[in-house]
Amino acid sequence: MAAIGAMSGLRAVPLARTAASAKQPAVVRAQAVIPSTAAPREVRLASSAFLAPGAIGLTRRSVAPVASRSSRMVVKAEAASAAAVEAAEPAEKDMTQTLKVSLYIFGWYFLNAIFAIMNKKTLAVFPYPWILSWIQIAVGAVFMLIMWKLRIFKPPEGGFTKDMFKALIPTSFYHMVAHVSACASYKFGSVSFMQVVKAGEPAIAVLLLSMFFGRKYSWRVWLTLIPIVGGVAVGSTTEINFSMAAFLCAMTSNVTSALRAATSKDLQADTGLKGINLYGGIAIVSGIMLLPLSLLVEGSQMGAAFAAAPALMTAKGTLLFGIWNAGFMAYLIIGSMFYHLYNQTAYQALGELTPLSHSVANTVKRVVIILASVAVFKNPITPLGQVSAAIAILGTFIYSVVVQQDKEKAAKEAAAAKAD
Repeated sequence: MAAIGAMSGLRAVPLARTAASAKQPAVVRAQAVIPSTAAPREVRLASSAFLAPGAIGLTRRSVAPVASRSSRMVVKAEAASAAAVEAAEPAEKDMTQTLKVSLYIFGWYFLNAIFAIMNKKTLAVFPYPWILSWIQIAVGAVFMLIMWKLRIFKPPEGGFTKDMFKALIPTSFYHMVAHVSACASYKFGSVSFMQVVKAGEPAIAVLLLSMFFGRKYSWRVWLTLIPIVGGVAVGSTTEINFSMAAFLCAMTSNVTSALRAATSKDLQADTGLKGINLYGGIAIVSGIMLLPLSLLVEGSQMGAAFAAAPALMTAKGTLLFGIWNAGFMAYLIIGSMFYHLYNQTAYQALGELTPLSHSVANTVKRVVIILASVAVFKNPITPLGQVSAAIAILGTFIYSVVVQQDKEKAAKEAAAAKAD
């Protein structure tokens, strides 16, 4: 009854007790006041039942705890509903983030595999890696300038300045050499062989950073280099169509890629560029640097090479995506866009992933490219070559895990020392 009164706005009034009420029960009268439009509904409760000696009548004070509990229940229900909504929002955001990262990784793998295949086929009809490398880098540079102009990508604050250009020169030089040597390796050897040799990049990076940059590594990191070096060595010697030129070019790409990574460490702070814009700046600077060198090395053959390429494409049956006779220039430009876009998606994936996750993704990428190239070019790999390639790639993965663990351990120790 008290609960009903509390919820309906009824007011309970205690009855006065007399001395005789201690001896016999008091009769409680009920009086109702019909509510008016100006006043809330009110009911005076006398008792129509018998109250035990010492009992008290119902008052607003006695009803208040019930009303309070009811209010708390409503508040708790509202809080639970709000918490459910808040819990659903992060889940939705996590799903969106997962989908976005998955698309980046898929694009990275797909574009890189397509580029590797197209690059190999392009070099079969246009065997000039210096000119080809410049075209591929320049197409990406022009693409970035257009994207900045149209504000599709946010341009660097204050524009692309001379200070940015100067700061990017060392990294851009290494990027240029890494790409030219990689293209040359594609020219002289198979795609799968080049990817196996490229799996040795971590070993090169550890050696160079230890010798010239004063970097120190734990014994566990050095231990992970054994399967990498061993796998690359065995995989190279068991390659059916082994080419020393392809091996040396791929190793040159490893060295310059490691130096590019080492010199790009502080570029974001020095230039204010990051992600897509950082790669766009590197493409612009390396394209400018590569043009005179490519003309010097292969410029005299460029006219004849462009004239002969369409006929060679027809003779070899080279089609865009295997179905479209697009012509040599279209094939060249589209392949160059694949080169830029796979690097762009790699940078986008790097921005969304932890270093360890990105290294794992990069390791899996090599497997995808090797499998795709074997499927397209039918180049044979011996069983021993398959095992050694797997060992080298697995060693690269283990190296990435150990390096990340060492970084986390060093960060914790530094934080503990700072706290002390």
